[in-house]
Amino acid sequence: MNALILLMGLTLVRGGSAPDTTVTLRRGDRVEVRDLRGEVTVDTWDRATLELSGTRDDARAVSVSRTGNRVLVEATGRRSRTADVRLTLRVPSWVALDLQGRELHVTVRGVDGAVSVQNVSGDIRLAGTGGDLDLSSVEGEIDVTDAHGTVRAQSQGGEVRLTRVVGDVDAGSGDGDVRLDGVQSSSVRAQTLDGDVYFAGPMAKGGTYTFSVHDGDATLVIPRNTGARVKVATFDGEFSSEFPVTLQHYTGEGRFEFTLGDGGAEASIEVFDGEIRVQRSPAGGGRGS
Repeated sequence: MNALILLMGLTLVRGGSAPDTTVTLRRGDRVEVRDLRGEVTVDTWDRATLELSGTRDDARAVSVSRTGNRVLVEATGRRSRTADVRLTLRVPSWVALDLQGRELHVTVRGVDGAVSVQNVSGDIRLAGTGGDLDLSSVEGEIDVTDAHGTVRAQSQGGEVRLTRVVGDVDAGSGDGDVRLDGVQSSSVRAQTLDGDVYFAGPMAKGGTYTFSVHDGDATLVIPRNTGARVKVATFDGEFSSEFPVTLQHYTGEGRFEFTLGDGGAEASIEVFDGEIRVQRSPAGGGRGS
């Protein structure tokens, strides 16, 4: 018997408000979305089912199939690779998601399973998640709010914004800003080639924090009681600090080191052409201004 079990083929009709199909999900299932362009929104509910609804301009079919623990949602038909859809998926919070598309805007809310999103163009927005996130876009923006778990977010041409994230962070952009606001993590890596880096949050004892900018500014807003050993490299720019700084090692060419408080964390700030600013936030951390 063929391992691929076709569950449902459906036509999405403009203006339809009723759910188009539901599929039973099991713990350990992964929902995958492939070969779509347009918009996909994923919300959660308390049922162990996938509910899929939406509209399609050209009334083509979308199929849902299962192989093992893999539940695949994809466009079908002879022009499936150009299918333009607006889909809404409702899933149990524990499910894992893997979404891939070219011109695809993705919104995910409330999912606690691991989430992977890859697109060429289109924005990626996640809120209220509880699992590890692996997000990448060539041209789109990435926006994550209220997340618990490891976050990897990379965009070649768009801005990356992480707000109120608890967990390890690896964020980067080729041609956009990287903004980390209210991040609580013992491991942060943020870099951009042509944009600014902004970080607001505490630095944990034993944590490592690396910030790298080629053409732009780096701003760190950290609590007054921060303890960190800080390495700075600024090749063609300025450095300013609201903390008292006593240089401990100066190697020339804009490279120096200093210690804040007990020096419990390790921080590295490198800017080739731009300013470095280290600013104070209220004790205990919080949103920077």
